[in-house]
Amino acid sequence: MTDASREEESRLREALLDLCVERGYADLRLEDLLERAGMDSVDFRARYTDLDAYFNAVLAQVYAEFFELAQQAVAGETGWRDRMRATAYALLRFLRADERVARLAAVEAQHGGEGALRLFVETFNRQVDLLDEGSAEAGGPDSPSRATAVGIGGVVFARIQEAVAEGELGLGEEEIPQLMYAAVFPYFGAEAADEELRIPPPPDPVA
Repeated sequence: MTDASREEESRLREALLDLCVERGYADLRLEDLLERAGMDSVDFRARYTDLDAYFNAVLAQVYAEFFELAQQAVAGETGWRDRMRATAYALLRFLRADERVARLAAVEAQHGGEGALRLFVETFNRQVDLLDEGSAEAGGPDSPSRATAVGIGGVVFARIQEAVAEGELGLGEEEIPQLMYAAVFPYFGAEAADEELRIPPPPDPVA
């Protein structure tokens, strides 16, 4: 990709992020996006079939950016609780870094058609997979089933979506220990869950 093409893609992404905050993806038209980005429709259609295809490309990019950060955050962490905690803080910091990205990932993904929904479900299931690792680590015949991980993941996502939809990401790092308490309790009981309330956040690598 040439420098000119990279600059054009950057303008296009910025325009999409801005317009999703201003009016929502459901009310966005391709001509509005192209006008904001200063891009010709012929050039756009040479790369993407339609607006949904471009939205899905950006959404996939955003999710990939988060997972790259999450992998860096969990590097060297061997215990499930440590990996969960590191991922939770990485997710929150990623969303708080750009309100527009947070809205695209958590709210507008619901309006991007089947492709966007599939990307969201895949991303959600990756988080459920991490939660479900707690069952294997806890061990024993009475370990919670995957349904427990799905339920916890749903609660966490609903909290994030609520915060993003309010217009500013009010979810603060002080809430992570509470969410960790809810995640740990079904697998390791009250004592381990109580410990999460006293564990400080890890240093922010970009601070």
